[in-house]
This record gives sequence, structure tokens and C-alpha cells, in this order.
Amino acid sequence: MIKNIFAIGALLISLISYSQNKGNYIIIINNDSILVDLNKNIQYKISSGEKLTIKITQPEILTYSDDMISFSHDKSLSVSDSKIEEGIEQCMIMKSTGNGFMVQKYKTLDPSSLTQLMMNEITKESVNYGYTKTEKPFKRKLKSGQTIVGIQTTLTYKGEKEIYTVATYGAKDEGIIVVTMLLSEDHKDDKGIIDLFLETLEIKG
Repeated sequence: MIKNIFAIGALLISLISYSQNKGNYIIIINNDSILVDLNKNIQYKISSGEKLTIKITQPEILTYSDDMISFSHDKSLSVSDSKIEEGIEQCMIMKSTGNGFMVQKYKTLDPSSLTQLMMNEITKESVNYGYTKTEKPFKRKLKSGQTIVGIQTTLTYKGEKEIYTVATYGAKDEGIIVVTMLLSEDHKDDKGIIDLFLETLEIKG
């Protein structure tokens, strides 16, 4: 059941975003489609002859939201969504450094009992390689009021340190598993990504 864990109107317009990268944006005004770039002014003449100056900008911090959860993230990061299997979906932000987080959303079962299993799955390769493993309880109250509970594991090997957290929140036949991964503390910005996620995570319902 647990597999492939690492497997954005108003402005007189409706706005369709095809990418979070610069470019590839379309504004539709009165059925006219106009290709635009972020942070660049464009001119549009309305039927009265008046010219409008339109500019699309993006805040530094964006909000991901679906029917179960919401959280904030830096605009430079994109959220990857995937379906693990029927009733289980996953969203994830992962940097090239290996640092990041994911949330698995369960709609047919309470995942509270899967904490240790998930942690073992994540860390087994490093443990088999020779990393020393220490665990401690983890608990955090979310912005939405619920509390996620789980384990924080630290792996060490020849001066290297990896920190993983697995925590769950369960209700009747539904819930979430939260996983954070900090494989290198040299990347301070990456820790900030995880901190922002945990500070803003909300469970709907």
C-alpha cells in the first residue's frame, strides 16, 4: 500500500496558469487570448477605445490547497501531485538536495498505525549502509488546531547527519501522513522550506 513515496477570475479576466516559470501564461479578456510573461506590462484596448495596462505578478509565498489540506511554500517551488492508489493521494515538494516534505492523504482509512512502517521504509537503505539511527517522539499542533503525532529519526554516519520526521493525523476512515526530510543542514534555506510548511499546514474538515 505504501509505495512510490518519492514518486493557483478577477481582473476583468479569467487567468489560466500553465506554469510557475516565467512565461506560458494566458490572459483571456472578452474571449481574446493574450500570451504574457510575469512582471511585464502589456497593453490592451477595450471596446471603448481605452487602453488598459495589465501586469501579472506573483507573491513570494504561494498557498497550496486541495479538499483535505493547505500549506504555504516559496513561489520558486512547485508542488508535485500524484495518485498512489485508489483512496491515497500524495503531494510533495522536494529540492535537488534531497531536502523537502510530502503529505500522503488517505480517504478510505486512518493511517495512524503506519508511522513506524513509513519511517522504516524511508530509512532502511541508510541503516543498511551503516548509519546509526536514533528516534524520539514528535508532536506538533497545526495551524488548523489538530495535532500530528509521530517520530523524528536522526541518522548519523562519519559526520553526516540526516533528519526525518514521520507524523500522522487520523480520523474515521481518513487522515494524513506527513513526512519531512532534511538530509543536509548545510542548506539553511531548505530547513526554512520545511519550517514554513509545518507552520502553515492546515487540515480541512
